[in-house]
Amino acid sequence: MLLAITVTRCHAPNQDISTKLVKVDSISIWIQNAKNQSITLEKRKQIIHKAYKQNSFQKNDSVKNSNLAKIAYEGYQLKDSVFFLKANLEAQKLSIKLRDTFGIADTHWSYGMYYLEKELNDSAYFHYYEAFKYFQAIKHEYFAGKMLYNMAIIQKDVKDYTGSEVLTFQAISKFQKLKKPLDLYLCYNLLGVVLNEIQEFDNSIFYHNRAIENLENIKQTGTYKEASLNNLGLVYHARKDYKEALEHYKKALQNESLRSQNINLYANIIDNLAYAKFLNGDTSNLPQDFYIALFIRDSINYTSGVILSKLHLAEFYMKYADTTKALLNAEEAHKLAKEINNNRDVLASLQLLSALDTKNASRYFKNYAVLSDSLQVEERKIRDKFTRIRFETDAYIEETEMLSDQKLKISVASVIAVLILSLMYFLKVQRTKNKELLFEKRQQKANEEIYSLMLKQQSSLEEGRLKERQRISEDLHDGVLGKIFGTRLALGFLNIKGDDEVITKHKLYVDELQNIEKEIRTISHELKNEILSSQTDFIKIVEDLLITQSEIGGFKFKIINNKAAWDTIDNKIKINFYRIIQEAIQNINKYAKAKNVKIEFDLINNGISLNIEDDGIGFEGKNKSAGIGLKNMKSRVSILKGNFDIKSSVNMGTKISIFVPVDTDNYE
Repeated sequence: MLLAITVTRCHAPNQDISTKLVKVDSISIWIQNAKNQSITLEKRKQIIHKAYKQNSFQKNDSVKNSNLAKIAYEGYQLKDSVFFLKANLEAQKLSIKLRDTFGIADTHWSYGMYYLEKELNDSAYFHYYEAFKYFQAIKHEYFAGKMLYNMAIIQKDVKDYTGSEVLTFQAISKFQKLKKPLDLYLCYNLLGVVLNEIQEFDNSIFYHNRAIENLENIKQTGTYKEASLNNLGLVYHARKDYKEALEHYKKALQNESLRSQNINLYANIIDNLAYAKFLNGDTSNLPQDFYIALFIRDSINYTSGVILSKLHLAEFYMKYADTTKALLNAEEAHKLAKEINNNRDVLASLQLLSALDTKNASRYFKNYAVLSDSLQVEERKIRDKFTRIRFETDAYIEETEMLSDQKLKISVASVIAVLILSLMYFLKVQRTKNKELLFEKRQQKANEEIYSLMLKQQSSLEEGRLKERQRISEDLHDGVLGKIFGTRLALGFLNIKGDDEVITKHKLYVDELQNIEKEIRTISHELKNEILSSQTDFIKIVEDLLITQSEIGGFKFKIINNKAAWDTIDNKIKINFYRIIQEAIQNINKYAKAKNVKIEFDLINNGISLNIEDDGIGFEGKNKSAGIGLKNMKSRVSILKGNFDIKSSVNMGTKISIFVPVDTDNYE
């Protein structure tokens, strides 16, 4: 098992192509700063998020769209998947809105890269094909060729070699016209790899050499030549011409800086060289070379390479009768291949294990057969899916062209129809106006009738509400209050025996029942008198409450009403505010020992605020558990969809702040 080098895929256009120029501003500077690898990844993410936020304030034009595409790409580069998907979708929607065909294609390109990295080949292929269509529509031959190349790589990966070959030749035809030597190198290299897979060795060698020829027209070739020499070695290796394969591997290693330039490629060539020597019967410097490649691959966390090294070591030890080491390497390779779902190497390891472990050979062979069959079925499904994508899209294009012709005919007919209708309109305009006036009169009369019905309904509802309040008041006064009064009298006449503490508690409970009677009687009277209705002065009601409670608690109070027009405020707000104030004042009397209390109302924007402040003993906020009174206050504020806040500290008093929107139409 050997490793071919197909060279990296194309990347998105917004990083190295100046097709979409934007002015130099703070957004573009932030985008550049997000590329700075000298700062932490988290900081770079914060910068690109800042660029996105700033860009959102710009008007929807080509500059904003260009920046958005670049921001999305940087999110992808920074492995921020959620942010990338959000920004790229926004860029696609804006491109569609602006009818920016290039922008639409660009976003599909970015999606293709993202899904390819996630190994979702069908999704990646779909988006590359969409990008290809849009680039082709605007005759951007260069990017259309890049999409063909990307699709060809995916088809090669799923073993659709014929489809990959066809797409690669289509890409080559575009790059030849544009005279793009680097892209031609990539395509010819891919052709060489594909043809080697289908054992067309002579053609594979031909195209690998064509790839190398194109490198002569490129100034900076990096390690492309060494990659092609390695691939040529693999072709001769597949032909069992190990001598020629070794010559190409050695030629690639003549680049003394290869290890520092591309350590991954260096390790691959070392391993391929060692494997070719082993198959050629040359054991010089073996198995040391296998271990050198294994060490490098392990140090750079290249798991697929580690698996190949272990498979080669297993073959080596199996041939030279060290079954223990062979079995150990084969088992480790099998385990690693399963962990990363590398089915190609899982199959190779199962083959070796079936030969090494004779006791379990049948089990290994059965697993090999099952996996091999399932992979063939899956690859066939994927190839069929790619075919459907192309077919459905081509059918869509054909249908779109047909619809365009129909649209032109319809447009001409529509213009004629509009002219005729315009003439008819001018002839009948006066008659239409008369009909409109008559309709408006009828509508006005209908609206008056509806309003009259609404008033009657509101009156009925108000009457029912008052009757219900009166019923509740009578039930509280005549029923509940009477029962509590009887209970208190009965408890009062009980001859309680016990120590002073028991007698004191008994008296305390009797007094508490009397207090409850007073509160129920007060509530009953308030209901009877329609307390808190819109017809009653709300501030006067609050003032009456404070007068009564201040006499009990011995504090002075102050009420401030800033701009709050209570006759326009919903009764539900007034009722809940009153209950909150009532609960707060009771807490002040019980615990605060306050000398001064201030109640302040204020109308702020579209809401009303309530502040209740005292100068009592306060409490430590972290240690104070929320009692039922405080929970009730919070619950009432929640019903009004408002905000509740309480601040207190020892000997510094307590302040309750509440804000409620006054334009809320429906409460919970």
